[in-house]
Amino acid sequence: MAAVPDSLRTALEGRYRLARVIGSGGMATVYLAHDVRYGREVAVKVLRPELAASIGTDRFLREIEIAAQLNHPHILTLIESGEVGDLLYFVMPFVAGESLRELISRRHRIGLDTTVTLVREVADALSYAHRRGVVHRDVKPENILLSESHAVVTDFGIAKAVATAGGPNLTRSGVPLGTPGYMSPEQAAGRTDLDLTTDVYSLACVAYEMLVGETPGWWPTDEAVRLRRLIDAPPHHREVLDLLPGSLEQALVKAMAMRREQRFPSPSDFAAALVRSRAGGTSFDDVQARQILARAAEIDKTQPSQSDALSLGGLQQIAAEVGIAPEHVREAIEDVRVECRPSEPGPSGFMGVQHKIELERFVEAEISPRDYGMLLEEIRVTLGEIGELSETLGTSLAWSSPSKGTGRKTQILVSPRGGRTRIRITDDEAVPPGIVFIPITTVSLIVLGITGAVLDGAGAATMATVATAVGTAGLTFSGSWYALSKFTKRQMRRRFAVISNLFDRLTGHAERLGVSSQTPPSRNNGISEEPAN
Repeated sequence: MAAVPDSLRTALEGRYRLARVIGSGGMATVYLAHDVRYGREVAVKVLRPELAASIGTDRFLREIEIAAQLNHPHILTLIESGEVGDLLYFVMPFVAGESLRELISRRHRIGLDTTVTLVREVADALSYAHRRGVVHRDVKPENILLSESHAVVTDFGIAKAVATAGGPNLTRSGVPLGTPGYMSPEQAAGRTDLDLTTDVYSLACVAYEMLVGETPGWWPTDEAVRLRRLIDAPPHHREVLDLLPGSLEQALVKAMAMRREQRFPSPSDFAAALVRSRAGGTSFDDVQARQILARAAEIDKTQPSQSDALSLGGLQQIAAEVGIAPEHVREAIEDVRVECRPSEPGPSGFMGVQHKIELERFVEAEISPRDYGMLLEEIRVTLGEIGELSETLGTSLAWSSPSKGTGRKTQILVSPRGGRTRIRITDDEAVPPGIVFIPITTVSLIVLGITGAVLDGAGAATMATVATAVGTAGLTFSGSWYALSKFTKRQMRRRFAVISNLFDRLTGHAERLGVSSQTPPSRNNGISEEPAN
């Protein structure tokens, strides 16, 4: 540690005896000192000379006085502030325990119970200050001290005082107001209208680092907030997150949302969400977990979700709510996964004629989105349609034929996930209008003929003629129905041949272009593979 400057020692002599440097940050140097008047140890923080030269002294001291009015068990109180020569300083009680930064450095990761306890204490302090109009703006492990295993937040209002007093000169000084890795997006962008949600964001980053061992390193997107899942988490972060309750990750995503209106309204609300996630719900053993997932798969097959299937991550989030561990979800999915292969259309649908084709397969290779162009060309050449690309989740490709009213509709999904590629084709057509129109017309003519004959008081000969006409119409009806059914079945077999050929060609491309699932899977934004319906 650097020695105490003689000028500073002399300036504070008679009030504080400076012993040594105990810390240094972007805005100040911290000295351990002895309070001569009250006989206690204190921490004296002295603003860096270049920073002190850029701000207004009187305004800085007025802002510091606001922070000095805070009185809370988890806030380190401000004893005094002042000016000596060209230096600005403020004094706080000395906390003998370590900082949260030192604890993280020593343990790398901190357990869930300890994390939730400390976050709740810090949140209490922040919410108390917010109710009094003070936003911290620099929540980070260095500013959280541990006194008798309890969190004590320091430097309240210092960043605000520096920013307010500095004005435009501060930007030119090059001194950052905040700490990279913990600054909210709006703070990093240099906005001055910061509110309490910037502290919510920073506290969530601290909680993330306590649990994972590193700061997030990115800002969750709107898509992550919608999915309530940290889809950009690197693989080694994902491994840790998957071992935590799913609701805890949801709380982190919300607290770290890029847009502040999407975050928790207060640090206390964020802490309460963590407490609930730690409490969890009813726990199930392995057998019960498999039964629940199997039944859920049956329900989803008959009542499919909007996205056609739940992802592995989605199942893990749901299972976590009832205490099922992520590894149990993955094991259960492997047990129930069935690889679907194409089969000939059977006698189902309208009058024994099938009008829907469904083919699905998992290929043991993961293709890259850069190969989608080749797949699209294959689809369009085979089907003779340009088609439409739909909005998809993650890196999936979704193609559909143009809407043609009650005509045929083809949908194709190519979804690479976790070393595999899922290929699904659904081809469906409404009942051909001719099959319905001709029988209805025939029956209508028969009814009209009989009705007219009866109303005209026709004789036996006329009725015999009508009977002959009815018989002829019946034979015509049966023949037309039979011919149309045969024609439709033949058309369906031809369609099946086209779709099956396309299906085989797409799976062949996936096998040829994809990376074997035996190799480490590529980064996929945290969205895991989807099980077959």
